[in-house]
Amino acid sequence: MISAGVRQLACRGEEMSALLVICGFTIALPMEALTIWPDMAAKTIIKPAQSAPAVGPYNHAVRIGDFLFCAGQIPLDPATGNLVSGDIKAQTQRVLENVKAILDDQKLTFANVVKSTVFLTNLADFAGMNEVYARYFTTDFPARSTIQVAALPKGASVEIEVIAHF
Repeated sequence: MISAGVRQLACRGEEMSALLVICGFTIALPMEALTIWPDMAAKTIIKPAQSAPAVGPYNHAVRIGDFLFCAGQIPLDPATGNLVSGDIKAQTQRVLENVKAILDDQKLTFANVVKSTVFLTNLADFAGMNEVYARYFTTDFPARSTIQVAALPKGASVEIEVIAHF
């Protein structure tokens, strides 16, 4: 992911310029050059109607420019808001269906996902999770990290977050 932002404005004589910071590099640009990124800072909150309510003070996803940053999804049944029962495969399927609901809401697919992060409470569950994961991500796989954690909300065994590109 490329992070960018305007750090400060600088005045050189009568010309105003912006110092644009991209991946730690600072570039001085004339102010009119910033108009090519009019929506760079626009933040759109995404709350899909078919998703279970968030279990805390966060949103399901946030769109900034051409990127969609999805909050980690746990295996909540959207109809009841309760954790689904079952093994890691059942929980992973529900998690990825929850991710799919967010992507569908924005007219995206798993092919648009560029990065995923999987949180497991037990790395011994990796093979089962990966089997289900491979049914959703079938080609042009995203970059992925998998991390073992001590615990997840509501006692879930798996949580997955994604970043997608429009």
